[in-house]
Amino acid sequence: MTWKENWVFPALDPRNRVASLFHFSLRPSEGEGIFTAKFCVDGEEFRYVGRSPIPAELQTMEAVENERVRFEVLEPGKRFGLSYSGPELDASLVYDARFAPFDFADGPLAPGESELGDIGRTVFPFHHYEQALTHEGTLVLKHGPRAGETIHLSGFANRDHSWGWRSEFTFTHHHWLCASFDDRFVEGSVCEDRHYPHGPKRGGWISTAAGNDPVAEVDTSDGYPLEPGMPLSSVFKDVRYRVRTLGGKEATVIAHLADDYGRLYLDLRHPDRSKTYQDVQMFCDVTLVETGQTGTGVLEVGAIGIGKGVADAWRRTASRA
Repeated sequence: MTWKENWVFPALDPRNRVASLFHFSLRPSEGEGIFTAKFCVDGEEFRYVGRSPIPAELQTMEAVENERVRFEVLEPGKRFGLSYSGPELDASLVYDARFAPFDFADGPLAPGESELGDIGRTVFPFHHYEQALTHEGTLVLKHGPRAGETIHLSGFANRDHSWGWRSEFTFTHHHWLCASFDDRFVEGSVCEDRHYPHGPKRGGWISTAAGNDPVAEVDTSDGYPLEPGMPLSSVFKDVRYRVRTLGGKEATVIAHLADDYGRLYLDLRHPDRSKTYQDVQMFCDVTLVETGQTGTGVLEVGAIGIGKGVADAWRRTASRA
């Protein structure tokens, strides 16, 4: 396993049909960070992944950045700045908190023992918290027929911050639903990993003006279908997740995948290509069944693949043929 500090910022502007995804994976023991910026602009994808040196002591970094991507905490827990500059586009975005962050250590622990101790009984086996956000900024296209066009972006977003010893190759599969509505944020997660032998773990929370309420149960029976040992399938229909919180709230979220705004991948591949953890974020409209409210969100799913050449065979299989 490798010690990592990861940040993820998915965001969606449905009016302009722009999905964006920033991902930072800092690995101080290896002396490098992986900097990712991906965009889907009205169906056209732009992708950047770079590896850059980082210091062994992360606290010496004033900003997390390389030659193209920059991440800065403008106000701890409340405001964040992200930017990307490359040959195809420039983007400058500010993310503001909608609700307080949620620490997954405040949620219920899965029953039974994990070889990692109590942290292995949380839905994801590392230190981890998330937060509902909005985003606003500009994206300037520098490539193709729309070169020179400036798009003013706004919409819901969220962030994920995690750290600790980890290897995604120990995951079997996961679901990660993030649904933003005008008055609430619904997050439901399910993860199965080899450190916990008792089946999938469940977690998440619901944010409202009253605070954060941890999720105790997540029903994926009508969710995105995941088949052990198989790559992610190309699902283009509604899928449904039901969550229930410790406080007794229930939320049924429909993710409308038939006309999504983009599918952006964060696959992890072993250097010898014999292992891959396939990971895709699907940006879509969502509906809260209990109230009829509509909003936007991101549904991420992942699955492990093992075998000669699997990292090349399992590429973008959740996208349209």
